Amino acid sequence: MARRTRFGLAVLAALVIMTALALLLIPPIYQDPQYHQFADERSIWGVPNFWNVASNAPYLVVAVFGLWSLLRRPRLLRDWDLAIHIVLALGLIAVAAGSSWYHLRPDSTTLFWDRLPMTLVFMSLLASMIRERISENIGRWLFLPLLGAGILSVLHWKFSGDLRFYAAIQFFPLVAVPVMALLFPPRYSGSNGIFLMCGLYIVAKLLEMSDRTITAFAATGGHPWKHLISAIAILCYIVTVSRRQPIDT
Repeated sequence: MARRTRFGLAVLAALVIMTALALLLIPPIYQDPQYHQFADERSIWGVPNFWNVASNAPYLVVAVFGLWSLLRRPRLLRDWDLAIHIVLALGLIAVAAGSSWYHLRPDSTTLFWDRLPMTLVFMSLLASMIRERISENIGRWLFLPLLGAGILSVLHWKFSGDLRFYAAIQFFPLVAVPVMALLFPPRYSGSNGIFLMCGLYIVAKLLEMSDRTITAFAATGGHPWKHLISAIAILCYIVTVSRRQPIDT
């Protein structure tokens, strides 16, 4: 096994251990009561929180494009790769629907339906990267358990109020995906699109955290821009997958 691959496995193992320790040692994290109060709450054309709702449309557009581009070249992907990416695209459609509903009526009940489909996207991305960079069989075996872990993380938050498990499900892929892209040899072209996706998602999270600050120099808060940038991030990944070619080894 190449030294680079061994080092990558060690880094991933350390990341898994640190995540597990964080879940054990960090006290429960509960939802901030102010979370549902977004900077831009204007109603336009009778739609409450219009821009926070309408800005979910890019997710739908990207998902439809993803399904079209992947199904147009089915031979580009192995059966399980195709299944994983279809789940990713369908999860993105559910994100568009769930997030729109949440922003129409922001509360903890509708937030559940916003967060649940996001875990399908996160876990599909993680399984896809494991298949491409580490092992096709391991990625296939882990796909359904990863989806189950994502769903359980949201259920855990719903019934306990504790966000730690959901936070781990969201942020572990954000670190693990670029680690795999850096430290494991690719089977396909297009690694730059993966790094761009991760970078843009970090920008999207920063925009989300700066929701009210953004209003000082923009027509709306940061949350609608978070939707747009995160949709572009996943578009970078979908375009990369739809155009990639096997690398001869």
